[in-house]
Amino acid sequence: FTIEDGETFALVGPNGAGKTTTLRLLLGLARPDSGRIAIGDAALPPHDPEARRRLGYVPQRVEFPHGRTVAEVLAFFAELRGLPRETIGRALERVGLDSMTARRASELSGGYTQRLSLAQALLGDPDVLVLDEPTASLDPQATWEFRTLVQQLRREGRTVLLCSHLLAEVERVADRVLILVDGRCAAIERLDALRERQAAATRLAVDVRGDAARATALLSARGLVAHPGEGAGLVVEARDGRALEALEVLRAGGVEIGSFELTRPTLEETFLSVVRGERRDA
Repeated sequence: FTIEDGETFALVGPNGAGKTTTLRLLLGLARPDSGRIAIGDAALPPHDPEARRRLGYVPQRVEFPHGRTVAEVLAFFAELRGLPRETIGRALERVGLDSMTARRASELSGGYTQRLSLAQALLGDPDVLVLDEPTASLDPQATWEFRTLVQQLRREGRTVLLCSHLLAEVERVADRVLILVDGRCAAIERLDALRERQAAATRLAVDVRGDAARATALLSARGLVAHPGEGAGLVVEARDGRALEALEVLRAGGVEIGSFELTRPTLEETFLSVVRGERRDA
């Protein structure tokens, strides 16, 4: 697969699918048995020092040295990378920690710890940010704040590779998603294409009081497909907002409706259908 410049690319899959292994390969922390990984226009291998300088990494779990302040922690990482001290202030300002430079890093909350981790990843203004389950251990408020930071980076045109098992998070920030199943690429989808699948699977369940066969015929005459549901109910294919049209057809035809419900699969359900289909093929 190829990650395009300026896009937010998500890597998702069930436990054991190979997400962590893929990230380790992309970061140069492991070498592939076969295949090739190329970073940037110069197509550098991940273990090349120049390639590493182009990558910023936020791990799933991070622990900073005890007793060190926020400013001292970033100064340490900046020195490791041979960066000038002014990069520290810029990075802290980017993540909203510029007022906490004297706080001990070990005393930060989970959300602020992840912000500090993002700040060290932004040192040196890398071309690509790699985020490994960045909100897995955060509370809802901290998750929202971190996600807002990522969305801002996306608007700035930063290239982001996000590894997450939270499909709701992926849906909010990603342009494309790669679905891994048992170490294989099950699918690479644009998020708008997945949303089209969701829309295609929209159903209208109607409790018809009266002749269900007549109701089906009325719907069929308008090009609306209906199937028998539970009891006297019907399930109508309601893609492209045709649910209201179906209800109007039934009302105009004199069909009494007891109740109705519109259902659409979540992105998670759409994702699971791809996973299950890949495993059946295998």
